[in-house]
Amino acid sequence: EPISAEEIARELYLSRPYLSKKFKAETGETLTDFILQEKTEEAKRLLRYSDKSAAAIGAYLGFSSHGHFAKVFKKYAGVTPNEYREKHAR
Repeated sequence: EPISAEEIARELYLSRPYLSKKFKAETGETLTDFILQEKTEEAKRLLRYSDKSAAAIGAYLGFSSHGHFAKVFKKYAGVTPNEYREKHAR
C-alpha cells in the first residue's frame, strides 16, 4: 500500500513538519529519503520476482508517473528500473 510522510504523521497524531524534524534528528536522514529508499527496495524485489512492468510497479508504489519513478529509482539504485531487471534476470 502506498505510504507518505503525511499518512505517517496523521497515524502518529503529529504534524508533518514536527515528525520530519524529529526523524531527521534521530536518524540523520530525512523522512522523505527513508520512504523513497524503502519504495526503491520494494521496487527491486518486484522487478526481480514479478512480471509487472516498471510502469505498473511505479504506479503500485504510488509514484505520480513512470518518469518520476524511474528518476527516484535511478537515484537510489544507481540504474534505471529496466537496467536493474536486466541485470538481475532470473
